[in-house]
Amino acid sequence: MATVSIEKIARKNATKFKARVRLTNKGKRLFEQSKTFTTERQAKSWAKQLVKQLDSEGVPQEKTAPKTILIGDLITEYLNDPITSADLGRSKHAVLSRLRAYDIALVRADLLTANDLVNHCRVRKGENSSPLPQTIYHDITYLKSVIDVAGPMFGYEANTKAHDEAIPSLVRYGLIGRSQRRERRPTKDELEIMERGLAKRQSHRCAHIPLVDIFHLSILTCMRLGEITRITWRDVDLSASTLTIRDRKDPRNKRGNNCTIPLFPEAQAIVERQPRNENCIFPYKKESIGAAWQRVCIEEGIEDLRYHDLRAEGACQLFERGLNIVEVSKITGHKDINVLNNVYLRLGVSNLHSPRAMKKR
Repeated sequence: MATVSIEKIARKNATKFKARVRLTNKGKRLFEQSKTFTTERQAKSWAKQLVKQLDSEGVPQEKTAPKTILIGDLITEYLNDPITSADLGRSKHAVLSRLRAYDIALVRADLLTANDLVNHCRVRKGENSSPLPQTIYHDITYLKSVIDVAGPMFGYEANTKAHDEAIPSLVRYGLIGRSQRRERRPTKDELEIMERGLAKRQSHRCAHIPLVDIFHLSILTCMRLGEITRITWRDVDLSASTLTIRDRKDPRNKRGNNCTIPLFPEAQAIVERQPRNENCIFPYKKESIGAAWQRVCIEEGIEDLRYHDLRAEGACQLFERGLNIVEVSKITGHKDINVLNNVYLRLGVSNLHSPRAMKKR
């Protein structure tokens, strides 16, 4: 129970009344507040009202100053935290690391405005490298993922509404934009040229990566390079001709997204001829395989052909084998069948009318 005391204060020109409300528990002061009035009645009225408020609402909590941080320092915490940095892709890590060199890194996260984001995009667009709107879009979206968790994960104040205010204008004036759907499918000749080029590169006395086998497996299974270099011997069931791909890429689930796909005879033969010296079937760095692909493209004069295009090529070949869209999605791992319907099916639409494809329908 709160105690009230009224103290009469005699001053030179007038008499004042100081009301004091104190709340203690076992000799420990929990709350104390005082206020001076011109009349005793006012002092008692104020004290009575305050006691009533304490009885109904309890002791008010002391307000602490908001915990603030510069965006650059917040990015550093995000990159170094074992939870937020887990499964952080190479591209996102590179973009966030680079952002710390720009003026936006010196802005306090709680004072971030839409104009700060727009100005950053203006600076990026004016750079000598002239990055595409799709590239600048990564700056904005990856920064948003950091700002959104500033409070829940690190306890810092941050303006999470700045992006919502900025993005419509950024899109409207072409400062940022989504990547265009890719419709590049390698021709039969290009695939043959790339296979020969990879075979030549892997035949070098210093080479140790079976580039051709990985090339064919990428098409036959529609796996990404990161998935191929991660599969282990325990993921393969040769008797059932199946392969389990663990933690497959899914924007909604970072872990536990496992799926089992069939191994066609050609794919199984590739797996079976690999040496069992390691736990992984292909214990190589995906970056090394990607670099070899790019070098062969340059050497052979093949333009705008990415290794990831083999995944789309594989999906198209599955359609041409006679598989329906649901069966193809089980192998590619797409949860949204519309992605296959709108992209991969369009890539191979001309081949769907071939005698081979018509015969399998």
